[in-house]
Amino acid sequence: MSDRVKYRPFTGDGQTSVELRDAPLELVLCQVRWPEMSFLQDDQLRPLAMRFGHALSQEYPIFSEAKEVNYVIGPEGVTQNVVGSVYQWVSVDEAWHISLAKRFVTIFSTKYTNYAEFDRRLRVAMEQVKALLEVQVIERIGIRYVNRLSDEGIMGTLSELVRPEVLGYLALPTAVGDVALRSSTNQANYSVGDANLQVRSGVLPPGETVDPAVPALNVASWVLDLDASSEGRRPLHLDEISGRASHLSDIAYDYFKFVTTQGFIDRFGGRP
Repeated sequence: MSDRVKYRPFTGDGQTSVELRDAPLELVLCQVRWPEMSFLQDDQLRPLAMRFGHALSQEYPIFSEAKEVNYVIGPEGVTQNVVGSVYQWVSVDEAWHISLAKRFVTIFSTKYTNYAEFDRRLRVAMEQVKALLEVQVIERIGIRYVNRLSDEGIMGTLSELVRPEVLGYLALPTAVGDVALRSSTNQANYSVGDANLQVRSGVLPPGETVDPAVPALNVASWVLDLDASSEGRRPLHLDEISGRASHLSDIAYDYFKFVTTQGFIDRFGGRP
């Protein structure tokens, strides 16, 4: 992985890679989706899911089951439909999670350390999806990075850490100190070759979060949420999925580098 050509569409800088000792990453997630399969409906999926979990039990021994719910907005308001079960496994330290449903597998970490470890775990999960569920075709891969800042001192110096275009309303100066921005949302969507990058940033008030996997705080926070994805049906080849996920990770990482400043790197212990 270390000698691969890194993709840097925003900065053009494929030589510099900075590791942050105290990176404010709250969540790193990858989801692989496939088309509806007649042989992966609820009654057929459950025994396969149990075998899937058994194969991964050394790293993910904790099991739970939930319902996958779709919300539909209609003339009578919002209704929810249960569309199937979601089987979930968690590591002992609760740092790594895997979810399996009839049309997707998701792996995420709340204590991300490096991409090599993330890639290894993704490959192991996809090996079991191919071998046990016999999924042959996928239709979407997505990689998501959620960064969150909440320290009061850092929140007061965001303009020194992040480019003003990403700060949005937070970058507007006010005449007196009595004015405080309670919440804001900035959103952008980029096409990057055959991939997409959705960017969400802004201020969250106390008690709010961008994802159920990221616990809400009792103080205000600033979030940079990067979601890179690639759509289109293709055969499930492990090397291709690993390479595509790595490519999407490059896109998200380079955008992060594009919108943060040297002050951000210094503040969070950047090192080559």
